[in-house]
Amino acid sequence: MSPRLIASLAFGLAWLGVAAWTWLKAAEPPRALAVSHASWQSTPAQSAATPLFRQYWLNEPGMPPSVHAGSLARLPNGDLVASWFGGSREGAADVAIWMARYDHAKDRWGRPWVSLRRPQLARALGRGIRKLGNPVLAVDSEGRLIMFVVTVSVGGWAGSSVTVLTSPNGGRNWTHQHRLISSPFLNVSTLVKAPPLPLEDGGWLLPAYHELIHKHGETLWLDEDLRLRARFRMHPGDELLQPWLVPLSSERILAFLRRAGETARVFRSESNDGGLHWTRPRPTDAPNPNAAVAVLRRPDGSLLMAYNPREGGRNELALAVSHDEGRHWQKVALLEQDAETNAEFSYPWLLHDEADGYWLVYTWQRRRMRVVRFNEAWLQARMQEAGS
Repeated sequence: MSPRLIASLAFGLAWLGVAAWTWLKAAEPPRALAVSHASWQSTPAQSAATPLFRQYWLNEPGMPPSVHAGSLARLPNGDLVASWFGGSREGAADVAIWMARYDHAKDRWGRPWVSLRRPQLARALGRGIRKLGNPVLAVDSEGRLIMFVVTVSVGGWAGSSVTVLTSPNGGRNWTHQHRLISSPFLNVSTLVKAPPLPLEDGGWLLPAYHELIHKHGETLWLDEDLRLRARFRMHPGDELLQPWLVPLSSERILAFLRRAGETARVFRSESNDGGLHWTRPRPTDAPNPNAAVAVLRRPDGSLLMAYNPREGGRNELALAVSHDEGRHWQKVALLEQDAETNAEFSYPWLLHDEADGYWLVYTWQRRRMRVVRFNEAWLQARMQEAGS
């Protein structure tokens, strides 16, 4: 190797090092982040004498053949929207982001529509996109619908990045889109699965995860323009991913993660500064077959989790309740069960609505998306039966 080439390489590495230091320095966070008061303050549950439990389908069989990874958001008028990805198979070129809207007045989910196609997003970003996946919905203070979606330009899911889009009309049209730059270099291996937490300053705390070489969870601090300010890792090397955040106060947050390693349990971590630093994740007593979970704080302060209650297989889906901030769990309801071990009821997403109670969307056998709605009366009846 010639001296000139060595000097050029050394200069290039030094320049990259300075660029990385500058990027990280510019994104230096404050002492703590403050989660929006409305997202963690407990409100009394509306009493309902009659237990309510309803089930809905979001798509017909074969429309499209393979579907996965649902999410939910509540629009300002009270209607709900759901999103998921679907195509001939996961990762195929024909996979698109689908959506459906719930009419609150009619208690009915409307016909689903294709909200975002891969070529459409590729043209908007001016770059090639091979795959779409894992749409995550949120609504900002102005009533705009936000969608974070995983995109892959090269390789598999480990080479992913996240694109954020906004819509003024509930996902019918997307008027703005940009990639989250989560690394000063290749900007790869950032994925999302769970909803972001709104911050008091108008920004967001977005749970994310990394899959390249080592799996770990992380939180992304976004400003009010949905631009990345900083990222905070959750102990790399623990083979944990897909964190779901539960705020307990403006600065105290719990995270629940799935594990890709040997310990088949739901893992738990804590932050006391709004997601900047996290304790080392520890296993809870809830079994987990390396599958996503969804967790909410109930009006009485206890936690509700939707999960696969087995150490192997996703052929059961259940609800569990914790009275000690997620360290110990008791299963209170079995929602799905199939004797076939390759059956799949997975990727739950929970949403609490003060008017309607609880909403749950999940993948049903990779063929359909199912939504379940239940109220506090129904949940309390299941808890009493389970002795919780």
